[in-house]
Amino acid sequence: MSPNPDICPRTWAQRCRAWGQGLGAAGAGAAVPGGAQGISIAELVDLHGRGGSRPLLLMLLACLCLPPIMGLGTAMSLAMFAIAWQWGHPSAAPLPQRLGRARLNPAWSRRTLHALAWLHDCAATWIRPRLTWLSHRASHTWWALWIVWMALLIFIPLPLGNILPGLGLIALCLGWMHRDGLMLLLSLLLGAIGTAYASGIVAVAVLAAWRAFGAVYPPLA
Repeated sequence: MSPNPDICPRTWAQRCRAWGQGLGAAGAGAAVPGGAQGISIAELVDLHGRGGSRPLLLMLLACLCLPPIMGLGTAMSLAMFAIAWQWGHPSAAPLPQRLGRARLNPAWSRRTLHALAWLHDCAATWIRPRLTWLSHRASHTWWALWIVWMALLIFIPLPLGNILPGLGLIALCLGWMHRDGLMLLLSLLLGAIGTAYASGIVAVAVLAAWRAFGAVYPPLA
């Protein structure tokens, strides 16, 4: 169980699953208010009640970065930079109105809600406080810099480049909310692999551009 009474993964999982089932019923023709429109980011945050902290909001944004939707990761990464700026602040994270009004289509709404329900169930079952020194107050600055780096990788438009940094941020947020140092270490591992992946793609692109330039403008004898 989380040491913070505002963090209730079982309750969050039930709410996400119930809303997802409601959207599924709307898709099947049942009369469900708002079902045909999907869920907005503000509604997604409201499902988590008083737990609207920066780690929770960052985790939701990271989840939304995983679908292969053009431009979505770039938009989410800008909000991630703002969250990193005040990482560790105890107050609730304000959600920009424009971002809060953004709405997923019904199909991606159902997928996101079911994925979040599964994630919260896993957190309630497997995640527990351990290696808590990794989330000590003295480490706030270092983790904020790590969030900035992951957000930068998400911001860069690379094929499938959002997945590993997004998963790394999800692991970071789960570890931070539940004071699980193993999840924080997993975040570092996923982020390192994501960095290597992005570096490899950039290196290949630069090499290809260099060869193309050499073919068009061959060096003088």
